[in-house]
Amino acid sequence: MNSNRFSRCSALLLGAVLAVPLHAAPVLSRAQSERMDPGVRGLPLVIFNDDGDDLKSPAYGYPDLWVPAGPKPPLRPVRSVQDCLGYRLEPLAGTVAKGLAFCGNFGVPVWDLPRVRLAALGDDPLAPIMDFWRRDGRVFFFSMRMNDYHHGWSNAADLWHEFRRAHRHWFLQPPPEGDWQTQFLPWLDGRGPKPSFKAEALAYNYALPEVRAYFLATLREACQRYALDGVELDWLRYPSLFREGEVKAATMTAFVGEARAILDAAAKRRGHPMRLVSRVPDSPDKARAVGLDVEAWLKAGWLDAVIAGHGGSFSAAELEKWVALAHRHQVPVYGVLDRRSFGRKTFARYGTPESLRAAIATLWLKGADGLYFFNYYLPPEYPLLGEFADRARLARLPKEYFLDANNGADYNGTLSRGPAPVAIQAGATAAVSLCVADNPAQASDLRLELVWEGTAGLEPPAVSLNGHALSSLRMVRHGATCVVSGTLPELKQTLRLGQNQFVFSASTPATLVSLSVGIVP
Repeated sequence: MNSNRFSRCSALLLGAVLAVPLHAAPVLSRAQSERMDPGVRGLPLVIFNDDGDDLKSPAYGYPDLWVPAGPKPPLRPVRSVQDCLGYRLEPLAGTVAKGLAFCGNFGVPVWDLPRVRLAALGDDPLAPIMDFWRRDGRVFFFSMRMNDYHHGWSNAADLWHEFRRAHRHWFLQPPPEGDWQTQFLPWLDGRGPKPSFKAEALAYNYALPEVRAYFLATLREACQRYALDGVELDWLRYPSLFREGEVKAATMTAFVGEARAILDAAAKRRGHPMRLVSRVPDSPDKARAVGLDVEAWLKAGWLDAVIAGHGGSFSAAELEKWVALAHRHQVPVYGVLDRRSFGRKTFARYGTPESLRAAIATLWLKGADGLYFFNYYLPPEYPLLGEFADRARLARLPKEYFLDANNGADYNGTLSRGPAPVAIQAGATAAVSLCVADNPAQASDLRLELVWEGTAGLEPPAVSLNGHALSSLRMVRHGATCVVSGTLPELKQTLRLGQNQFVFSASTPATLVSLSVGIVP
């Protein structure tokens, strides 16, 4: 492959991969191949999640706005609505993202934010944001984080407001009163170090009726305050809902039924439909394990869409399972991309346009009906949204597919983990699978890259691709690191659309740090 050509094409998106048994080549079911139009349920093709920090950060006087990559933009005082809109939403309004899931409950409801620094927004700081977004037929969802425990990592004022302090007995593992007085309060007041505890221990316990009633009351007030198009229940912030051994799916099913009833009452009162969408773990089984029986919700007809997964893995994501389940109930499924740069992402070019395109192409191949973007607060990348949403256009653009990493974040067992890095002992073999959503036989350029690490005597393992031993690989050694690459002729014969099985046979101990396939259609 022409490396200069590939590097020119290689500057943007996210790839895909999965460690699976060798027999697990995917076949799209009828439910997957027959895509559902979200518009049938009054939903947009693309939904963008805003974490609410463009209101919350200025409300609490923070100096900058968090973004997933690059420098943090400094925040200016809020003297007009445009001072809030200008960071994310005004640039977004001209894109294909016609749906906005704005976080209105991040531990404190948005209407309870301190008003001193938001006075220019009027009586309710969310109202002008919603009014702006709904112009020209755009769709606004009130997004609720169902158990956000960012306060388990930080003592920031917005995370430890008086309500949370007063209701600490609702936590899954409430701190003993002695520890609260001698360890937690000094930390929260900036007088002492952070106590030792697991962040998820401070999540709310949904076994308590008071917790469920609190979230339902917040939902009810949101529906009374605002003429919403719908509500998102975001269970991935965070999916620790019960104490170990106390998971009760029936309790959560009843809760979602009550939420649906609140929306139905609001719809009747306002005279237009209220959509309920739910962001759920990476597979139906993973959701059920933490108490979320989404199949029961679908059977009851409560959901208008499933927002499927964390959005940090692609080949490894079990999106096909959500598509097969939801389509049986005529409900569309959104594939998710989370734009964060994970600390343990092993692929060096994660976040280039090519890698991101590959990630989205994988979601489409796995049967997604629409796209959902989380932590995508990078306005210079907003033009890419048009590429992502147009499947015909996306198919013509360069991509780089890469092996998903085991990023280390647990999320209560709800992540579909990738295999990288892959350690192989001398004399042993290992297998991984990479999903490619382009047809390599029609590509004008192909490139395979494997990065191996080991000792100074490292010999890169032999590589078999889809049962064919690759014989024309090239190697460049950098100390204990070897970069192995393959080029067009052999790859065109062996790569295929869908899952591609790689088998490695090691003569010396070696660790596969990353694997990627670059394609120029």
